[in-house]
Amino acid sequence: MVATPCPPPDPASRSRSPRKKATHYNLFSKHASLPEGKRCQGGLGARTELLPAGTAIQYFLEVDVKQAVGGSMPRRVPLLTAGPQTRVSHSWVDGIVSKDWNPQFFDTKDDSTWPVIHPRAESVTNLNPVYAEKVREAETLTLPPCRIRLPSADVPALSLLFVRWGGEHWVNPGCEGDGGWGQYGCPPSDAYINELISAGIAGHEVLGGTSGCEGNYEIYSLLIRHSRDLLDAVSLAPWLAQSMRGRRKASFWHLWPTDWEDVMHRDYAAYVERRAMFTCMKAFEAQGVRTAFPHPSDLYELITSKSWLCSLALHPQAHLPAATNVSKSALLSQGSLETAKQALKALEHIRKRNPFPLAHEGERPAPSNVNKDGVRKGVVKLGWSWEGRFVLSFDRAEELSERLTEIMVQPSCLVSSCIVQEWVDFDFEMRLYFLPTDEWEPGCRLKPTQIECNCWGGFSDEGRPHTFRKLDPHECLRWWDKDYEAWNDAKRQAVELGNFWLEWLLSMDSQPVPMIRMDFMVSRTGPGRARVIFGELCELGACCLAWNQGPPTIWRHALNAALK
Repeated sequence: MVATPCPPPDPASRSRSPRKKATHYNLFSKHASLPEGKRCQGGLGARTELLPAGTAIQYFLEVDVKQAVGGSMPRRVPLLTAGPQTRVSHSWVDGIVSKDWNPQFFDTKDDSTWPVIHPRAESVTNLNPVYAEKVREAETLTLPPCRIRLPSADVPALSLLFVRWGGEHWVNPGCEGDGGWGQYGCPPSDAYINELISAGIAGHEVLGGTSGCEGNYEIYSLLIRHSRDLLDAVSLAPWLAQSMRGRRKASFWHLWPTDWEDVMHRDYAAYVERRAMFTCMKAFEAQGVRTAFPHPSDLYELITSKSWLCSLALHPQAHLPAATNVSKSALLSQGSLETAKQALKALEHIRKRNPFPLAHEGERPAPSNVNKDGVRKGVVKLGWSWEGRFVLSFDRAEELSERLTEIMVQPSCLVSSCIVQEWVDFDFEMRLYFLPTDEWEPGCRLKPTQIECNCWGGFSDEGRPHTFRKLDPHECLRWWDKDYEAWNDAKRQAVELGNFWLEWLLSMDSQPVPMIRMDFMVSRTGPGRARVIFGELCELGACCLAWNQGPPTIWRHALNAALK
């Protein structure tokens, strides 16, 4: 289905200025305000001659991504036409100087000394109809000279396609609390994308830096309201890829793939059916638009499927708990209790074939004390699940049979299997953030850029984990009676394990990941000793906990990879 432009919102749904004309309309994102210092060296910033009225120019279009959809927080104005829709929020577009501008009188602190231009609405109507209407209302714009240049055929260094949520319900950034995403919000939210543009792209030295290369990028948005839009967007891939003019073309996917039918509820905004999403990703990759966020489609699908929990459970270097895949067909044909018993038998066999070694005599059983005489306790989890949802604990076959039915036999659930994993005793989680640089050579030991820790309060009677809490190193050490040797031993083991997993990822994709988060379950087994068990692979863009500079650091690595 061919995308058609969204009509502007109903005039009654927004406030209007009582004036007929406005010299400036504040549609720009915050980094479009006058840059400080050297950021005005680009464009016309270095010009010394008079710029006469009527001169043809180009100005850098910068539209706040929330307004680019045609809606506002906390509830969007829904897109009114069928099919996926495209917008351009950042690009050089045509305009005309509205009155003479003398750079000799330019004052960075006085916008009355800035150039006044008349945008050519026809040049942006097809790019962004919402913005075009604002242009017609404003008639003229006052912009800093670094946002203006003489007409040029230069192509940007990078064209970016943001595939993002355009549905009726606003994506809650989820910033607050220990279990929240922090100041930048979650990746599908408008808040996160705005910060990605302002703190990541516009601040990148090649794309929007201080050396005269400001506006060296363009951003398209593909707005998705439901999974069907993703399938319809497959046919748009050739046209969109051809429209992107940059020397490099990359896509950022701000959606959550799941194994569920679409649920039109505010709690599930940006959740889409995973087959539709990965099909769409592959269509754009086939046109030369590489996936820079979070990962190429095949690798992203593998990571989020969690299938590696089972496929590597017999690998001693992986340090994984025993795990097995349980199919829905077995559950429905054999019955839940018989399927549960068979799953426990499989876990028992896997654990015997790949036992966790005990470092010292008398050390408590690994990976848990409750299963020392046979596997009876564990967790059930789904692949393509997010934010701690769809993880249930069980104890004995009877409870496992109930959990299997609960997690797989639900309305709208499309899963064909789930993962059953043995129980692990641990004190807290240690999360390592690996960001390989261009200098990193596979096989060389890589240290994590950041380590964050957290704990859980336990599991509810319904089997769900609860009370997520961030921990700093001092709290972890207090738990361990200030045993620095055990703390350092845990970090050493986690880094060693992390490097095994980095090599495994290279066997799945020859391109090193720009970023990966690895979660480890750690416990103190005695003075100076720790036990470390691998828990989870988390994609580029995963929550950074208390690492406030995590998202900007990760964005830089993703953009560097896109520019290669």
